[in-house]
Amino acid sequence: MSPSIEQLFQNLRISGMLTSDSSESSKSRLMDIQCPPRQRYDQHYGYRVNRRFIMLSQESKIKTGPGLFNDPMSLACQWIQQQLQLPQLSLKYCIEPEDENDESVIMVLSVCSDEPASFNVRPTQEQITLLTDLLGSPPQWWVSYMNM
Repeated sequence: MSPSIEQLFQNLRISGMLTSDSSESSKSRLMDIQCPPRQRYDQHYGYRVNRRFIMLSQESKIKTGPGLFNDPMSLACQWIQQQLQLPQLSLKYCIEPEDENDESVIMVLSVCSDEPASFNVRPTQEQITLLTDLLGSPPQWWVSYMNM
């Protein structure tokens, strides 16, 4: 059985990787990535939504009340953003890069984009490490399905 959201964050707090002091987080260095050259469509740096994120989103839906009409993926996204004190976090539709003959659309949990305003407030390396540990896969650049 997979650990709950609370168990995952409790483990991070115990290990000292997650603090509640936002001033400490703001002093950390931004993640060290290169912004790709601009293209016709926006590019997003983030994580392909996988089974682990879907399980986290279902758990967040249950915790907010099964009778309420809320999008569980958005709730999970908001909760993760608050817990990790991320400056931005959003769900985006992007193109699967391995499928060049057919444009398969996937969902990506984006931490920043190639837009200067977004890229300049990207998360710290510590925040990316925590999010990678939580989601179980590394982030990468994805091309947006369309600019919205």
